[in-house]
Amino acid sequence: MAEAQPVALLDDHVALAGAGAEVSLPNTAMRNRSVAARRVLARAAGIGLDEVLEAARKGDTRRIRRPVDPAALAGLAQTIALQDELPGDRDDALALYALIRTARGARALPPAHQALHVQLVYAWQGPANARQLLGAYRRIPVAARESLEIDLANPFAGGATEMEAWLARFGALFPAPAPILSAAPEKAPFDRLTGSAGHPAETAGERVTVVVTAYRPGEGLLTAVRSIVAQSWPDLEIIVVDDASPPEHDAILAAAEDLDPRVRLIRMPANGGTYAARNAGLEAARGDFVTFQDSDDWSHPRRVELQVRPLLLDPAVVATTSEGISVTDRLVMTRPGIRRGRVNVSSLLFRREAVIRRIGWFDPVRKAADSEFLERIQTTFGTDAVRRVAKPLALIRLSEGSLSRSEIRAYWMHPARTAYMSAYRCWHATTRPLHRDRADRPFVVPAHLSGTAGARRFDVVVAADWRFLTGVQRSALAEIRALRSAGLSVAILHLESLRSVHRQRRSLSPGVQRLINSGRLEQVLETDDVTAGLVLVRQPEVLQFAPEDGCALRAGRVVIVADRAPARRDGSDRRYTGAAVSAAATRLFGAPPVWAPQDPAVRTMLTDLSSVDFDLPMVAEPVDVARPLPRGPAVVGVDLCDAGEWPGDLAAALDVLRRCTDADVRVRLPETPRRPPGLPAHWLVYEPSDLDPRTFTAQLDVYLHFPPEQTAELISRPALEAAATGCVVLVPQRLGAAFGEAAVPCTPDEAPSLVRRFRDDPARYAAQSMLARAAVERDHHPSAFTARIAALLPAASPAPQGPPAPVQRLP
Repeated sequence: MAEAQPVALLDDHVALAGAGAEVSLPNTAMRNRSVAARRVLARAAGIGLDEVLEAARKGDTRRIRRPVDPAALAGLAQTIALQDELPGDRDDALALYALIRTARGARALPPAHQALHVQLVYAWQGPANARQLLGAYRRIPVAARESLEIDLANPFAGGATEMEAWLARFGALFPAPAPILSAAPEKAPFDRLTGSAGHPAETAGERVTVVVTAYRPGEGLLTAVRSIVAQSWPDLEIIVVDDASPPEHDAILAAAEDLDPRVRLIRMPANGGTYAARNAGLEAARGDFVTFQDSDDWSHPRRVELQVRPLLLDPAVVATTSEGISVTDRLVMTRPGIRRGRVNVSSLLFRREAVIRRIGWFDPVRKAADSEFLERIQTTFGTDAVRRVAKPLALIRLSEGSLSRSEIRAYWMHPARTAYMSAYRCWHATTRPLHRDRADRPFVVPAHLSGTAGARRFDVVVAADWRFLTGVQRSALAEIRALRSAGLSVAILHLESLRSVHRQRRSLSPGVQRLINSGRLEQVLETDDVTAGLVLVRQPEVLQFAPEDGCALRAGRVVIVADRAPARRDGSDRRYTGAAVSAAATRLFGAPPVWAPQDPAVRTMLTDLSSVDFDLPMVAEPVDVARPLPRGPAVVGVDLCDAGEWPGDLAAALDVLRRCTDADVRVRLPETPRRPPGLPAHWLVYEPSDLDPRTFTAQLDVYLHFPPEQTAELISRPALEAAATGCVVLVPQRLGAAFGEAAVPCTPDEAPSLVRRFRDDPARYAAQSMLARAAVERDHHPSAFTARIAALLPAASPAPQGPPAPVQRLP
C-alpha cells in the first residue's frame, strides 16, 4: 500500500502555506487538533518528524544544524505541547525546545516561543526548573516575563518571596488602589481579595446597574458581590439573578443580598442559562448604564468608574470594555500559550436605553452570547462607539468547573462555539436591523449551545471544507438539493482542509452560512450525537490530516467522492493519498469507506482502493437565461473559484482571456485569499461577494475554461454551470469528449477567432446554446445522482421518493 503521508505531499502542502507558514501552519494544526499535520510542520522546518523527535529524545544536536529552520521547528514544538494529544507529547515538546536552544542558541527561538518554553516548564515541571530557564532567555515579551516572575515569587504557589513583596508586584499590574488580601488564611487566596475604593468618584447622579448572574453559587459569589459593593462609583444598583439554584444554595444567596442595601436578589422560575438570567436582570435594571459581573470573578474597585468615564465624556460612545487577567484560586497567572491581558467580554458596560432600543436582548443560549452581544453593538453603532479601557480591571477565576474552560484552549475552541460565531457574524453582515427579541433568533444555533442536544439521525451527511465555495462545494450543494427533493434528510459536516491554512479561524462561506441560517441547510458538528445512513465525504483532502479522534458521528456506510485526483498528471500538487483518507474515514466515522470517482480520468489514479463500479454523475440543471445576449463586443469570462490554491493556476486560467483583446473580459475571483497579479485595468473583476456564480455566468456570451495542461480532472463545475445557462463554453481539445455537446473544443490559439464567429452568427450561437442546455439536462439530471446514492444507502435508510422534503431547522 502507498505511504499515507509521502514526503512529496508534505512538501506540496508546505508550498501551499506560503509566507508565514511558521505561524499559520501551527495555528491551523492546533485549531483542528490534527496530529498528522505535525509531519507538515516538520517538513516546513526542513526535517522529517520521526527524525527530529528521535534527535530531541536523544539530545542529538547534530541533526538540526543548518539548513533546519529553528522558528518553524519551534512551531512544531508549540503544536505538540498545546495539542497534548498523545501520551508522550509533553516530554517531546520540552525536548524539542531544549534541542533548539542547545543546538542553535537561545536567540534562535522567537520571543513568543521563549515565553512558551518557560511557561510549559513552569506548568509541567515546577517553579525551580522554570526559574533557571527564565534566566537563559533574554527576548521574552515584557508582559509574559513579568507574569512569570510574579508567579515564581507567589508564596501560594511555591515561591519564596515575602507576601508583601509579591503582593506589591502583583498589585502593580492594576490601577491604584492595588488589590489586597484579607486576613482569612482558611480561604483560597482568590476569595481573600479585597480593595479600598478610596474617595468616592464624583458623579452627577448617573446610576449604574451591575447584573450578577449565579447558578449553584459558592463562596465565589460573595467575593464577586463584595468587589462590586466596594466600587468607587457610589450610585450603584446591584442585581443578583439566581438561575433557579437548588435550596441548598439559599444561604449563600441570602448572604450576598445582605452584603449591602443596594443588592437586590431576583430568582428565575426555571434554569435558563446565564444569558436568560442577564436578560431578566436587564429588564429589572433602572440604571442609566448597565454592566455585568460573573459570579466567581473579582472586579477592581475602580472598574465601574473607569469604564463609565468615557461615556460621560463623549456622547458618541455607547459602550466600554476593559481587560481581565485569568488566575487560579492561588492567583497564578501563567497559562501556556495564553496572553495575560485580554478583553474581558463580561465587563461590557453600555447605555441601557439606547442599546436595548436598537439591538434588543442577549441571545438566551447557554454559552458565548456575550461575544455576540458585544459584536452586535459594534456592528450597529460602529466600532468607534465601543471604547476599550486598556487596563486590567478584573480577575477571572479559572475554576475546574467552569463552563468555558473545557471548551476554550490555546488556539482551539469547541466546534459549537465556532459554528455559533460563524452563524451570528453572517447575520451581523446583513443590511437588516440587528434588533433581537428574546424569543426571536434570526440564525441557527448549535444544539450544544441551545440546551436541546440529543441524538439525531440523517439519511446522508455531506462532509467538506465549507469555508470556501469552490467547484466541490457548489457541486455538493446541488447534490444536497437533489437528495432533499427526493425526500432524504441531509446535513453538512465541516472539516477544515490543510490546503488552505490561516493564522486565524475563518467562518463558513457566507453563501453556505446563509443557507444554514435560513433553515434551508442543516449542519451537524463532529461532537454531535448523530447517526447517518451514509456519510458522503465530498472532499478527500479534509481527511488527509484529519483530527486523531473526537468525532461522535457514526455512519452505516461511508462513501468518499473523488471528483479531484490525488495529484496532477505530472505528479505535482499532491492533495491526498487513498491510504490516509481511508484510514481517517474509518477512524472518525466507524465504517470502512468505499470510493466513488466522479470522473473517468480520476478513476485511473485511484489505485489499490475499494471503489464502486460506476462514476458518480455530477448534478447540474438548466437555467433559463435569454441567449444570445444583446449586440456589442463579445462578453467573455471565467469563474476562478477552483484556481485559488496551487501557485500558477490563476495565471494559466487567464491566459486565453488575455488573447481576447477585442472582447469585454469579466472575471469572478476565488473566495480564497490568493489573488491574480497584474489584471488589465479595463477588465471587469468581481469579488465573490459582488454577485453569485449564476448571475455572473448569465452576463457572459462565452465562458473560457482552459485549465493548466497537467490538470487531471476532465469536468469543471463552473464551466458546467455556465453551459446550464446556455452560455457557449470553450474548452481545450483534450476535454471535448468529457463535456460532449455542453462545450465546444478548440485550441487556445483558436479561441479568440471562435469567440468572434459566435458573436457574428446569432443563429450558430443560439444552436450551441440549445445544445448545451440539452446536454446538461440529459447528462447531469439530478435523478441520475439520487439513483446512485439510493443504491449506496444501507438497507435501513429510505429510498428517495415523493415530493421535496420539508425545510429542516436545527433546534
